[in-house]
Amino acid sequence: MAVMPGNQSPDDKEAASIGALRRDAEKLRKSVHRRSVVGLGVTWAVVAAFSLIFFLFPNVWQRIGSALTVVGTAYMCIQLRMRPARVMPDMDETESLRFYRDELERQRDFHQGRWFWSRLAILLPGPLIFFVGFARAYPRLATFGWMELAAFIIFCACAVPLNLGLARKYQRRIDVLRGGM
Repeated sequence: MAVMPGNQSPDDKEAASIGALRRDAEKLRKSVHRRSVVGLGVTWAVVAAFSLIFFLFPNVWQRIGSALTVVGTAYMCIQLRMRPARVMPDMDETESLRFYRDELERQRDFHQGRWFWSRLAILLPGPLIFFVGFARAYPRLATFGWMELAAFIIFCACAVPLNLGLARKYQRRIDVLRGGM
């Protein structure tokens, strides 16, 4: 005979609660892992491309922009490595809840505040300087360079609400968990 939720014993409720926390924590872990793998792949591709560009373009502005882009992207890579996905160890309900909430807080902090703004501030100057140097070195292709710069700025502008939105999503989940304690 199936047990109805209202008829569950305290042990059944605790097991269901721990099971739900584990499922939610695993879903978060997979999401963070996917973000990290994609992010690290993109950052390494950007580092490789701008390292090569550094040696291919003789213009000093492009070289400075390339070097700063590599530094900014490497910083992003370091941040991704500092916030890896973590597996929830075996623990009781209270410890599981605390672990999951701590993970949500870590991810929230990654997408807002000093973590996010430092990434943006360190990443922006390199491409800006590179595209200015490109336009100065190749005046006939300047329109193309300015369009790439505009696309980059739009991309960065879109990153702000997307990251802040993720931070709010994590905060709402944290608030729900705090209400349940």
